[in-house]
Amino acid sequence: MADKRLLYVTARSLKAYSWKAGRLHSDGTFDSDDAGVTGFARYLGTSPKVLYYVVPDVAEEDFFQENIPYVRGKDRKTLLGRKIAQRYRDTSLVLALSLGTEQGARREDRILFSSFTNTQQFQPWLSVLRTNESRLVGVYSPALIAPVVAKRLKLTATRFILVTHQSAGMRQTYIENGKIRFSRLGRADAADPRAAAEACAAESNRILQYLINLRILPRETAALDVMALAPTTHWEAFRAAWGNNVRLKLDLIDVDSACRTLGLRSAPPDMLAERLFLHVLAGTQPAGQFAGHSLRRFYNLWRARVALLAGGTAIFAILLLVSGLRFLDVSKTTGDTAADRQQAATVAGQYDRLQARFPKTPVPREALNAAVESADAIVRQTVFPDRFFAEISQALSATPQIEFDKIEWDISNDPRSRVRAAAVGSKSAKAPAAPKAAAKTGGGAYFEVAVISARIKAVKASDYRSIKIVVDRFVQELRRRPGLEVLDTRTPFDTITEKAVAGDASARESDEVPQFTVTVTRRISA
Repeated sequence: MADKRLLYVTARSLKAYSWKAGRLHSDGTFDSDDAGVTGFARYLGTSPKVLYYVVPDVAEEDFFQENIPYVRGKDRKTLLGRKIAQRYRDTSLVLALSLGTEQGARREDRILFSSFTNTQQFQPWLSVLRTNESRLVGVYSPALIAPVVAKRLKLTATRFILVTHQSAGMRQTYIENGKIRFSRLGRADAADPRAAAEACAAESNRILQYLINLRILPRETAALDVMALAPTTHWEAFRAAWGNNVRLKLDLIDVDSACRTLGLRSAPPDMLAERLFLHVLAGTQPAGQFAGHSLRRFYNLWRARVALLAGGTAIFAILLLVSGLRFLDVSKTTGDTAADRQQAATVAGQYDRLQARFPKTPVPREALNAAVESADAIVRQTVFPDRFFAEISQALSATPQIEFDKIEWDISNDPRSRVRAAAVGSKSAKAPAAPKAAAKTGGGAYFEVAVISARIKAVKASDYRSIKIVVDRFVQELRRRPGLEVLDTRTPFDTITEKAVAGDASARESDEVPQFTVTVTRRISA
């Protein structure tokens, strides 16, 4: 975490303090002249990589409240910029704080505009900060820090005036519902308890009347609380100066006890209540501040770099965590694999020892296993052609012109092999084969295959139309049978073209009987 420097600016000088772990240390005081500005520039050069907070505590501070239409986004920014330009001639240090919304005829935002009426007294210090590319977090007045101090001190009153004595003078800040409404810095001698108490009483009455005139407070209001931070040695003087004021109720808070409550461990002895404001600012920053983007440019760049580094570190940490989890998974999987292998080796050893006790067989164990598998395949795959032939017979009954010559029946896991063989001219006649089981080498399906050789009665070989009609009707009847598939049909035209043409054509037409071949298959159910 970067170190923090707190710059307390008054009309006469700038006091620099370093803060760390609740301790304030004085780094030096620089007067508002050329020598002081030069010394301040040298001071910035000794600590370039720290965060700077500027706290101007001057009387030239303006507060103005105005209601604006309830808008958001770019329109709100434009409207606020126009209002600020109308109110202030110098807009280098301005602030617009939202005080909430009002519900009436139309919804409106209550905005508190604040600025310094004389920014020239700050420009030398701000110019040096900009020239040295210092990381300026912001410009905060004690009035902006006062609500945070009150919240940290657990002051629960809805409306009250917080009175503090700093090196610049006595500041009275009116706070309503935890938000700043008005603040004023007046002259007071903090070393003289009687003078400080009388000034506090007089100025509090003036502020009360001012708030009533501005209608910030109703005219008929209950007694307003005044919370005064003062040493316990000054309390009697405050009570005496206050008297019997029925409109203002005085509550005294020991400033030293407040510092201890807020965690301030040590501070230079010449500091008054400003030590409380600086300590709170270093630990908890208010929501608003006066500096624009140009003054905070190098702080914003630094914050962007920090965000990038933090994001990269977070991503690296996540990836490292994921890698660690994956490594643990791999290690666990490797261990489980080794345990499984050891268990498998143990089981295999036990099996070998049991097998060694078996009686000796004349056939090797591998051959027995193969024989058992072949027997199981034969039992599972042996089928008979009765159902297949019954389906074919039903198709034949629908076409009485056809007369079978022979049927070649077989079992195959590639029923189209016979069709391919016939296509290349392999038509050697086969005797009806007994049912046989095809060796099941792969787990594929098996089929019954029937090659039907038939002839057509009462039709001349030259009557191609009638032959085609009869053959097509028979093929359609076969395809109507559930499970049957016609793979190939060889018509009489195919047979005639393969024969040599010789002799008398009229004699051939009278003697020859049209013949054809149909290949049918059916899948064997598992």
